[in-house]
Amino acid sequence: MNIEVIFKWILVMTVGGSIAVLIFAILSKIFKEHLSARARYYIWMVGLFCFTIPWNVLIKFCKKDSRVLNQSIILGNSSHMTSKLNNNNALNLQLTENTAQGGALIALPYKNISYFNLEKFVEFIGYVWLVGAIVFFAWFLIRYIWFKMILIRSSRECSNEYCRRMIERYCNLRKIPKKIKILESDIIQTPMLIGIITPILVIPTKDIVREDLRLIIRHELVHFKRKDILVKWLSKLINALHWFNPLVYFAVLKLNRECEYSCDEEVIRKLKKDGKRRYAEVLYNTLLVSIGSGAGAAFGLVGKKESIVERFRFIMSLESRKMSKGAKVFVVVLVSTTIFLSAFVQIWAKDILSFDSDEIEAIKSTIEGFYETQYKSYLQMEYIDITPYLDMSKIQNHNKVVALKMLVFRRKYTDEKKYCYVENRHFPYELHYKEIELDGNKAKVVIDLEIKLKEAYPSFISYGDNIFELEKQDGTWKITKHIYDKWALMHYEFSTDQKLPEPDYEQIKKQIDRDFGIE
Repeated sequence: MNIEVIFKWILVMTVGGSIAVLIFAILSKIFKEHLSARARYYIWMVGLFCFTIPWNVLIKFCKKDSRVLNQSIILGNSSHMTSKLNNNNALNLQLTENTAQGGALIALPYKNISYFNLEKFVEFIGYVWLVGAIVFFAWFLIRYIWFKMILIRSSRECSNEYCRRMIERYCNLRKIPKKIKILESDIIQTPMLIGIITPILVIPTKDIVREDLRLIIRHELVHFKRKDILVKWLSKLINALHWFNPLVYFAVLKLNRECEYSCDEEVIRKLKKDGKRRYAEVLYNTLLVSIGSGAGAAFGLVGKKESIVERFRFIMSLESRKMSKGAKVFVVVLVSTTIFLSAFVQIWAKDILSFDSDEIEAIKSTIEGFYETQYKSYLQMEYIDITPYLDMSKIQNHNKVVALKMLVFRRKYTDEKKYCYVENRHFPYELHYKEIELDGNKAKVVIDLEIKLKEAYPSFISYGDNIFELEKQDGTWKITKHIYDKWALMHYEFSTDQKLPEPDYEQIKKQIDRDFGIE
């Protein structure tokens, strides 16, 4: 999978995720009073993860009966993709008499086709995105590793027996099965939780009022139980992948805020008004002692001053409430509706961003099968039917079949007579798709056929730009017209208005004998 394909998938996911975030933002604002902080936290978690879902199964299901009408789809094979050909450049075709083919006409090459090289532009933007994503995540990772390394080096086993017993008791009460490692450090001012695989709760060595310590540790253990650190890491990864989308930053901000609010809600759920005030004061005091370090804002319960003020108001105004059945149903409907709407938007974006559809793949299969079948027939020196790829009502395609029959017969007879060396190697060639334009049951395809010019290719391998016109007949794409850009010494050129007769093999033998001086 090349960088262009990956980048286009990112664009599709960013469109769907953006729609989900906007809907969540509007509806969460309207129904904020009816939702608990925990519900809002999970809603924003779903909203953020909408940026990661490609919806493959749903897209394929929804597109079974869909058709792309009157839409130019620009795509690339391997790392190649260019833009639509300039329609103002008319095909410069000249037809001349070819007496060697019984009066059939030869199509000479067309000239002066120019196009904007969208391939290189998309590839460049893709690499800009990749560099940005790597730098974004690397910066976060380096800061985290640096901070954790310093913190661990300055830490030791916790000697606060009260703190250890309190944590053990709370874990048993909340049925937290996994044991958490407890350390103490001189460089932090407030307890904090770090680590994903091996979670570590680090508490400061300085004396903290037991009640304050109990509240703060309960806050951190709620994070531990819900695996919020893992969610934060995943949110950073999503943020890195969509670093160019401001709505991702908004979603991450809302997720982190609701994460803290929901922890606050859990801690003070059974506290009275005085207890809530005490907890709010703990938050504020923690801000005062930790401001400037940056560690608490990134990994603990501390945030910006404005955030602390908002949380203070939230804590004091919070009333213990349980979500009603109606509110739960609303959350389920809200999330489900948003996900499905996001999926349908991605289906639309998938077409706009030029992804290969089933029709595109079928068209490519026809063209590639057309070339490979001819080459196989050429090497085996036995005619293999190419009519499944051609609209045989067209004179040009009838002439293609006749010419291929003549070509393979001439090779076989020449080889049998040992008149000369007959090439039997399959030289490599590449098809680079410049344009596939769908218009209902008709299609136009422009490919750049790349070869090694010093090798002896069969005459049906015409390098450079090849234009194919196709039509879908009985569920199968058929080639109706083929126009070349460049061609070498060819007896394999086809008239569009005069049929070649079926090969007379005895006459061909006599002609070959005469060509090699045998009468």
